[in-house]
Amino acid sequence: MTSKLTEKKRLKREALFETAFDLFVTKGITETSISEIAAKANVAKGTFYLYFKDKYDLRDKLIAERAGELFDLATEALNKQVLPTLEEKVLFIVHSVIDSLNSNKILLRFISKNLSWGVFHDMLVTGGISEQDFTFYDAYKALLEESGRKFRNPDLMLYMIVELVNATCHNVILFQEPVTLEELKPELDGMICDILRRQEI
Repeated sequence: MTSKLTEKKRLKREALFETAFDLFVTKGITETSISEIAAKANVAKGTFYLYFKDKYDLRDKLIAERAGELFDLATEALNKQVLPTLEEKVLFIVHSVIDSLNSNKILLRFISKNLSWGVFHDMLVTGGISEQDFTFYDAYKALLEESGRKFRNPDLMLYMIVELVNATCHNVILFQEPVTLEELKPELDGMICDILRRQEI
C-alpha cells in the first residue's frame, strides 16, 4: 500500500515538473500561474503546495533535477572510461554536459537563464530532489581525492569552472557566436586546466 502511495506521489510531482517546464519555456515564469500549472498537470491546486512553496521554489527544484540528470549521466559515462589525469576526467565531464546541452537547446535556455550558484550548489551537495545517496558533489570530491593532489578551495574551483562553462557556451551553442562549439572547446579546456593549476597547492 505504501509503495503505491509513494508511486502516486512521484507521478504527481513528475506531472507538475513536466507541465511547469513546458509552461516556463513557452510563456515564461512571470506569466505562468500556479493555478495554470496545477490545472494542466491534472492535480488540485492544494496538491501543488504539498511539494512546492511557490512557483519559484518549483523552478529551482526543476533546475536542480534537470541539471542533476546531466551531471549524473556525465559521471556514469566517466566511470566507463580509463582516463589517467584529473584534467582529463574534469574535461570529459564538461564535454559530456556541453554536448547534452547542445543537443537540447530548450533545456540550455531554461537552465542558463535561471541558474544561480545557490541553486546549483544546493543541487550538487544535496542531490537536489533526487533520493540517491551519492551526489555529483560526492563524485567531484572523490575525483580530487583519487588524484592525490591538494587544492586551496575546491568549492571555488568548481564554481569558477561552472560559471566559465555557463557564460561561454550559451551564445556559442545557441547562435554559433563568436565561434562554433568545436572552436570553443580547446580554448575552454585550456582555461579549465589553468583554473586547476592555479588552485593546486
